[in-house]
This record gives sequence, structure tokens and C-alpha cells, in this order.
Amino acid sequence: MKVLEVLEKSITVFCIVSFGGSVLPALLTGGGSTDPDAPGAVFWFMAVYVLILALIASRPRLAFRIPTGSPALSLVVVLAFVSALWSIYPDVTLRRSIAFLFTTAFGIYLALRYSFPEIMRLLVTGLSILMLLSFAAVFAMPDVGLDHEQHVGAWKGVFWQKNVTGRMMVWLVLCLLWLDWQREGKRWLLRPLLALALLLIVMSRSGTGLVTSFLVAGLLFSSSLVRGSIRSFAPTFAFLLLLAVVGLTSGTTFWHDILYGLGRDPTLTGRTVLWEHTLMSIQDRFVLGWGYAAYWYGAYGPGSAFTQGWGINSAHNGWIEAWLDLGLAGVALVIFLLGRMLFQGFAAIRYSTNKAEPAWIFTVGCALLLISISESVFLERHSLNWIVLVVGVTRLVQRRRWARLQARMQAQAARPAFASSSPYGTSYGAPPAAAWTGSRRPS
Repeated sequence: MKVLEVLEKSITVFCIVSFGGSVLPALLTGGGSTDPDAPGAVFWFMAVYVLILALIASRPRLAFRIPTGSPALSLVVVLAFVSALWSIYPDVTLRRSIAFLFTTAFGIYLALRYSFPEIMRLLVTGLSILMLLSFAAVFAMPDVGLDHEQHVGAWKGVFWQKNVTGRMMVWLVLCLLWLDWQREGKRWLLRPLLALALLLIVMSRSGTGLVTSFLVAGLLFSSSLVRGSIRSFAPTFAFLLLLAVVGLTSGTTFWHDILYGLGRDPTLTGRTVLWEHTLMSIQDRFVLGWGYAAYWYGAYGPGSAFTQGWGINSAHNGWIEAWLDLGLAGVALVIFLLGRMLFQGFAAIRYSTNKAEPAWIFTVGCALLLISISESVFLERHSLNWIVLVVGVTRLVQRRRWARLQARMQAQAARPAFASSSPYGTSYGAPPAAAWTGSRRPS
């Protein structure tokens, strides 16, 4: 039994590493470090899909819960497949929707299968492997580990681009901080890993990653301030609101200086030109979008001027990308999912007995909101950005369902039992508490 559990966790970590946005699938299959769609990488992820199916099939009870783990997530996946009906490249949309399905299913599996500390440890293990390989690539394979194009000398490690390095290290930092905060790991191991992750963010010159790292640290450790009576919470809320107003005012007034301080030009490295083009494309297909993952495909598609000339294959904005893929309905679903992480997560921090898990989920929501301004982090296939969102949303749904189940149990336990006059002698009343324990409680 222990051997099977170790094997299951090892496969889970392998999937996390595969979805980490690294060049490893292409590099290890002979495709080099410049083509993410190399044939070898395609076969790599097909093998990953088989492993995910094996993980799910090994837990039959869990397999039936995955489609209902979060109805909104299931609806997003269905919408991706349906968008093939109006996609400019239906075959591409169908193929990439399958990848999106397995990415989402893996996130739901992760949320339902393991306890929250176990999820954190698995994410830390997978991301730490990528981080250590990145340091090795910088010194042993500089052709792979260093940026030689736009940001010459920036460390990107085994990731496709330096900003991907920054984003993955943000999730590693957040998971390490949570484990250290809750004393769920050995500090002599967690803190050196944390220092290495921050060092890699600095050396990657990812301004967004650095700012987001400080944000997640501050939000995670300040979560205890929102608890207590309204009298104690009101000054804290007023202070946080003041900080938000000052930050927003400073950002709009000194945005040129802030951008230059982060190593960015006023066009955000050409993003404003890209956004102008994609916003015009949104107007052409405002309601339905261009089909899931179809906009940037092909040499003659609507985004070909950027894919061919600039080597860009995303809008570098989460909201614009979602609108290009799935139209107004896709954006609405993303708003609902992210809103659940922010508002339900915040409410759970304030009112639930266990604030640690919702604190992480709320912090992830804030990080995604910040990163989505300059990067496409929603509705991504083969991406840990989407997986951490899926894990957060699914865990919140399960917490609410468990709270409702407990409320029903308490109501039935309080209701007086009475004997029926049925000739069969059936007794109606509250079932024993033991009947509700065990497999009914989400892991």
C-alpha cells in the first residue's frame, strides 16, 4: 500500500513538473529549446494524459466527483469544446481543448485527492525540481539557461521565457511561505529553498514576479488581521483601504517612473501595441470570440503579424486572451472563478475556524489578478497558472459543501426522533453521527 501511494505521488509530481512551463518536454524529446510545439513534446504530453487517466482511474470514487468538483470549471471546459463550432481553426480548437480538459482535470484531482498540506508539499517538490534544474542550466547550459534575445543575460533557467520563470517562482514562494507559516515542513529545508527562489526571481529580471512575491508574502501573513470583532477589524480595513488608495494614486501619477524602476518602458515592452491590435479583434467577435486557442495559430490568422514578426503567441493580458478565446461568456466565467477566490476566500479567512487554507487561496487570487495585467494566465493548457486557480476554486467549493453537510447533520441531530405507526415498525429520526463520517468528508 505504501509503495502504491509513493508511486501515485511520484506521478503527481511528474505531472506538476510537466505543466511547469519548462523546455524539458521539448528538450528531452529532441525538439530543442526553441519550439514548444515540437512533435516530441506532443508525445510527451500524450503520455502525461495517460498518467492522469491512470491516477483518476485508481480512485473510482474520486473519478465520479471530478465533473462536479466545480460546476463553473466544468462549464469552462465545455465552452472550450463548443467553441470549435465557430472557431477559425476547428481542428486546432478541438485538439487544444483536449489539452485544456486534462490540465483542468488534473487540478481538480489534486484538490480532491490530497489534504491541503499535501498539495502544498507536492507543488513545492515539483517546482523545486524545476528551480534546481534552472540553476544547473544557467551554469552548465547557458545556451538554454540564459536569455540571448530581448533580455540578454537574464536567467530563465529551464523555462521558455524569463517571465515564466518569475511566475513559477511566485507559486513556489507562496507554497513555501505557507508551509513555513503553518510549520508543515522542516524549516532548515524550506528557508534555503525560499532564498533560492527569490534569488532566481531577481536574476530573471522579472519585475512582475518580484512585486508579486512581496505582495503574496504581505497578504498571507496579514490575513490574521481581518479576524475578530467588527471594532477590531474596522481600523485594519480602513488602513488596507488607505494603502490601496495611495498605491493606486501613486501608480497613476508616477507610472513612468515605476515602469522604469522595474526595467520596463512605457509601452510595457511593446504590449500596448499588441493590446491595441487585439482589442480591435475583440470588437470583430465580441460575443463568441475566435475559438479556444485559435487566434494565434497559423501563418495567415488574425494574430499572424505578431506570431511571425515578433514571435508572440499570446495577448500578454489574461482578460484579453480569455475574450479572444471564448468571448464574453469566457470572460464572465473567469470573473466568476476569480471572484469566488477573492470574495469567498476573504469571507472564509474572516469567519471560518481554519483560516490558513483560504488565506492561501485568497492570496493566489490576488496574485493572479496582478499578473493578469501583463501576462495571459487564464484558460491556459499545460500550465500551473491555471492549475493553482483550479485547486483554489475546487477547495472552496468542497469547503462550502462540507459546511452545508455539517449544517444538515446538526439540524437532523437536533430534531427529535419519533416512532412511526407503520406496520413495518420503521423508525424515523436523525441518523447516528457515525453515518456521516468517513468517505463523505472531502479530503
